[in-house]
Order: sequence, then C-alpha cells, then structure tokens
Amino acid sequence: MTRYIAAFALAAATVSFAAPAAAQQPAPVPSSVQQATTTIGDAAERFGVGVIGGIGLDPELIEFGAHARFGPVFTPGLIFRPGIDVGLGEVTTTLGVNLDFQYLVNRGSGSWAPYFGAGPNFALSHRGFEVDTGDIDHVNGSDRVDDNDRNRFDFGDTDFVSGFNFIAGARRPNGLFFELRATAYGVSNVKLLAGYNF
Repeated sequence: MTRYIAAFALAAATVSFAAPAAAQQPAPVPSSVQQATTTIGDAAERFGVGVIGGIGLDPELIEFGAHARFGPVFTPGLIFRPGIDVGLGEVTTTLGVNLDFQYLVNRGSGSWAPYFGAGPNFALSHRGFEVDTGDIDHVNGSDRVDDNDRNRFDFGDTDFVSGFNFIAGARRPNGLFFELRATAYGVSNVKLLAGYNF
C-alpha cells in the first residue's frame, strides 16, 4: 500500500511542478530570425502581379491583360510595371506589350494614392473586316446562295507599331486601381482601365 501512496505522491508532485512550467512564456524569437522575417516581407512587397481590364475609346476596344510589378526601383515611389494586353473590337484587334514606369505621388496611409507614369508600348494591330460572297442561283424565283461556292475574304492589314504611354491613376492599399492611359504614336488610343494588384 505504501508503494501506491508513494507513486500517487510522485505523480501529484510531477503534475504540480509541470503546471507552472507550462504557464511560462515561450522563449523570445532571436533577433536574427526577426530580421530575416522582415527582409523576406520587404522582398515580397517589391514584386507582384496583377490583372487589368477596361475600354479603349479610339478605336473602340474591350481591353484585358496582366502585368508584373517591381519596385521601388532607383527611388522610393518609382515602380516598374511591364505588362501585356489584348484589345478586341468590331474592326480592330490589338496585342500590346507595355514597359511602364509609375511614380506614386502620395504613399501615405490614405485611402487613395495618386500616381503618374509613362513608358514605351509595342503592339500588333489588325484592322479589317470579313465579307461572305458566293454565287446566287435563281431557281424557281428565289435567291439562294450556293454553299459550295462560298468564299471568305479578309480585307485587313496587320501592323507592328510602337508608341509611348502616358498614365494617370489612383490606387488603394488593398490593390484596386483605376487609371487613364493615353498612347501617343503607334496605335493611338485612350483607355479607361481598372485593375487589381495581388
């Protein structure tokens, strides 16, 4: 019986000493680990990707695309944003590559931060329309197009052009942005765009 009492006393003592040890604070994180975490977080903020979409006004296009974001480069507030976009319209189709730099005017904690930018644009532009033609048979007084004689003509041209983008916009800290982009030279266009940076 004394064995059971001794075992019970030993178990009670172990539990009573273990409880204060469990309540102790965890060991502090070493400063080298904290510095590494900060460095990784800063590097992750320097790179990003996003999507963009909107309308082109002249020529009339529906625009969509994707971009990468690198920055700040050279100075705080300056961001390099290369991207690719596709524009689809009734007569015009474009495929463009943009190499834009953007400068954030106010990087404060406000809800909207304005930015301005510029950069070269390289694009393929196809303008054209298609017409179906064929022989018309006059059978029993009705006009009918013979499907075997149907031809498809493409009256269009494709050009490789380069231009220069001018950008004004505003973005929120959560990644949402709106911008006005005007392209001079090349495929001259004015675009109203919205996008999101992940």
